[in-house]
Amino acid sequence: MTRTALRPLLSNPALRLILLIGIPIAALAPFDVLFSALTLSSPWLRMAWIAVLVVLGALAGAKLGLRLEGHSARAPVLVGLGAALAVAIYVVLLDCFVFRSLLDPGYAAFLHQPLQARLLYFMPRAFNENIMYRLFGFGGLAWLLSRGGRRPASPRVLAAAMIGSQLINIAFNVVLLSHVPVTALTLTYDALRYVLPGVLWAILYIRNGFATAEVASVGCHLFLQPAFSLLI
Repeated sequence: MTRTALRPLLSNPALRLILLIGIPIAALAPFDVLFSALTLSSPWLRMAWIAVLVVLGALAGAKLGLRLEGHSARAPVLVGLGAALAVAIYVVLLDCFVFRSLLDPGYAAFLHQPLQARLLYFMPRAFNENIMYRLFGFGGLAWLLSRGGRRPASPRVLAAAMIGSQLINIAFNVVLLSHVPVTALTLTYDALRYVLPGVLWAILYIRNGFATAEVASVGCHLFLQPAFSLLI
């Protein structure tokens, strides 16, 4: 990483905004098993490391031609909100109807907490999860698989990076923490419920910029959590 590469990156307003939001969130709580373990449950280390993940992820993405700011649409925010609504409807169908019997008891109990408490938990978590597993995880893995950005990232490489980074996330933060026995059915549910939305956020990052993916992943809970209040 050279000063020449860092200078335009650090002057990017989108990068500064991501840092401005992500660092305080990391100071308050890790929201992630791996992140907590690697930072020794220290808020100071979390603040430092989330900044490192943002910069490294943004640098890897830039090498692949990915952008932080919203683009490729007249209103990238509306694209993000549209994706948020679509995924919220999809998740409600899965959790409230198709796979209702598979919900982890602890997760189901948490969904009976007051709406405001759930929004204050899930929305900051979604923001920093997107930094960890889309900006850094997906971007970094795609950069590695494309031989350090020396060759264009093929659709196959991008797909492998999207799925691989999200599988790591779900393995540690969902499967290993769940009290539901692991079966083919529960793994199918986890793939549909958690992996596919993460892949969609990565696609939005590629097509419309990381900011659009953040609007989608964070904004999804504005639709999802009120629906859960009514249906679970």
